[in-house]
Amino acid sequence: MAENTVDVAAEPLLPMGPVHCGSHMAISAGPAYDSMQWITVEPVWPEWSCSCGFRMDIDAMDPVSGVWLAALRRQSLQHELAISQNTLALAFKKAVDAGVDPRALAEAAGLPAGEIESFLQ
Repeated sequence: MAENTVDVAAEPLLPMGPVHCGSHMAISAGPAYDSMQWITVEPVWPEWSCSCGFRMDIDAMDPVSGVWLAALRRQSLQHELAISQNTLALAFKKAVDAGVDPRALAEAAGLPAGEIESFLQ
C-alpha cells in the first residue's frame, strides 16, 4: 500500500512537482468519464501522481495551480477550435468547388445555412 505522506520542500517546486517516495511527482490527467465514445465531455482534472501509484489533487499543494492548469486547458481547447473551424471552412470550400449545394453542406454539418455562407467568404 502506498504511503500517504508528501514532503514539501522549502522552495516552491511546482514546476517539478511535490516529492513523494523520494522523487518528484508528475502531473497526470485524472479519470475522465466519457459519455460519448468519440469525445470527452467531462472535464479532465489533472492530479499529481507518484510512480508508486499515490495520487493527489493538483491544488492540494497550491490552489492557484488548479486555476493555471484550467486556463492552459481552455487556451488549448480554443486553439483546437480555431484549427477545427479553419479545417471545416476548407472542407466546405472544396465541396462547393466540387459542385455540392451549400444547403446540403449545412444539413450534413448540422449548421444553419447562414453559418455556411460565412465559411465560404
